[in-house]
Amino acid sequence: MEIQIQEDKKSVVIFLEGSLDSITAPEVETEFFPMMQENEFEKITLDCSKLNYMASSGLRFIFTVLKEGKEAGAQVVLKDVNEFVRSILDSTGLTPMFEFE
Repeated sequence: MEIQIQEDKKSVVIFLEGSLDSITAPEVETEFFPMMQENEFEKITLDCSKLNYMASSGLRFIFTVLKEGKEAGAQVVLKDVNEFVRSILDSTGLTPMFEFE
């Protein structure tokens, strides 16, 4: 898993690449959540264009970003979601909770 985070004063984009699973999700959480608490982002984008696998721990990470982002007043967007990730969101009933680009 490789992640890149690009931020400016009001928005952040998290580029997820590879597998988001029980090993990599905690790494992403450790890097991103402190940044989220220190900043007042208006928009949080999770770029999933290169995400090829997501386990339940990855789903938990994405849902937590949504929950905490909305509580902080941020717009949370999933960008370039592939069919695999979309099928996971559909099967868990979470699709309607997200905005997509």
